[in-house]
Amino acid sequence: MRPTNLIVQPNIADIAQRLRSVRIGAQLTLLDVERLSNGEIGSVVLGSYERGARALSLKKIIQLATFYEVPVEELISGRKNHRSPMEAKSTIDFQKTRDRAHTDIDIRTLAQYFTEIAHLRGDWNGQIITIRESDLRIVALICHREIGEVRQWLSNEGLLIK
Repeated sequence: MRPTNLIVQPNIADIAQRLRSVRIGAQLTLLDVERLSNGEIGSVVLGSYERGARALSLKKIIQLATFYEVPVEELISGRKNHRSPMEAKSTIDFQKTRDRAHTDIDIRTLAQYFTEIAHLRGDWNGQIITIRESDLRIVALICHREIGEVRQWLSNEGLLIK
């Protein structure tokens, strides 16, 4: 089969640059990724992928996309899945959540869950916490609510900042 110029394939250097950009955009160092992935994604290996010095398997690119919470297509092609800012991340008043933990069992559960997230991500300022869409899905499951209900509930309780 003769190659044509109708289909533009991604090149390794572009994929490597996107991997690095996604990591930096998440404000993570290579060592942060290794720590947060419990060693499943080694910092040295990830650095090699980001420089294009090491070949990426399909299994590894799926693992990285899952870790970074981006579609595989975004890492490979650069095409972004546009999500609204509310869907992408939500900022929670962490201090108020902890202060109100004794008033409501669901809020107590939230405070415990957000504390675990803060510890796992090393994101500990104690006042606010930014949670991902996947975190909100887990909150919805824990609290037996739909995800839209969770956002509304957090807002009504004065816990959702944005």
